[in-house]
Amino acid sequence: MKSLKNNVSIVNMSKVRGEIAMNIMITGASGEYGNYAIDYLKKFVPEANLFGLVRSEAKGKALKDKGVNVRIGDYTDANSMIDALKGIDRLLFVSVSMLNIQQNVVQAAQVNHVKYIAYTSISHPEYSKFGLDEIHKQTENWIKESGIPHTFLRNGWYTELNQALFDYAAETKRFPYFATEGKLSFALKREYAEAGARVIANGNYDEVLDLAGEPRTYQQLALATQEALNTKLDIKEVSASKFVPMMESTGISGRWASVSQVYQEYTFKGNNGEEMGNPSNFERVLGHPLTDLPSAIKELINK
Repeated sequence: MKSLKNNVSIVNMSKVRGEIAMNIMITGASGEYGNYAIDYLKKFVPEANLFGLVRSEAKGKALKDKGVNVRIGDYTDANSMIDALKGIDRLLFVSVSMLNIQQNVVQAAQVNHVKYIAYTSISHPEYSKFGLDEIHKQTENWIKESGIPHTFLRNGWYTELNQALFDYAAETKRFPYFATEGKLSFALKREYAEAGARVIANGNYDEVLDLAGEPRTYQQLALATQEALNTKLDIKEVSASKFVPMMESTGISGRWASVSQVYQEYTFKGNNGEEMGNPSNFERVLGHPLTDLPSAIKELINK
């Protein structure tokens, strides 16, 4: 498969030797990643026929309104997936966090002779990552065994996982944290979606692409948040037991505060592969640098 070093601009398949425009399906199309990917694909391959997989007609309405062909299917229903993938040439396979069910997607792709799969996996699945590593290793093996040409998009974490901290800092001018050791690698969700769109539009990348942001400590995250807000923050270490109640006391969602707590615990424990994150492959796929951290945080605070 193509080396990243020799990456060329995306070819408009509908204009090569008079070929019919390719059919590209994006699963999880009603989610944020799927929506971002569809918007990028409209720019990268405007003549391609885009299909979005959703679980109900209601979830597909917004996609239809912007000209996307909607197919109904559910990973847990093998027959629905076989029907949904009829006529599809390339599949941007957006993963879910459940064991065993994704085999239905792979088998449906085989039945329908899908020519290429780009699968959203996880960075460094050889390390323990909340059980997600097992799901992705399992699905990667099924895709390998299928014989379908493919690329595994081994994505790092989303910057959005730190939303509670950003919102709390904007509200209180304080940045409490307890992960005093370790680093976490992350980038914006739209950046991962752009990479996925570029890969599926091109259809000829390496088997494995490790897409990771620059690893950062929580102290670095705090300083970047301070820069994003353009104001001095009270950056303070707190106990893990006080973190979520502190967030909730100012109206921050308990759910998002707990997400931040879990990822700080993961960061602090280490032995997770996060410090090996290197954005060079990611940026080569994108064709431009990742968003700098203060700008990314500012974007999320203003969202």
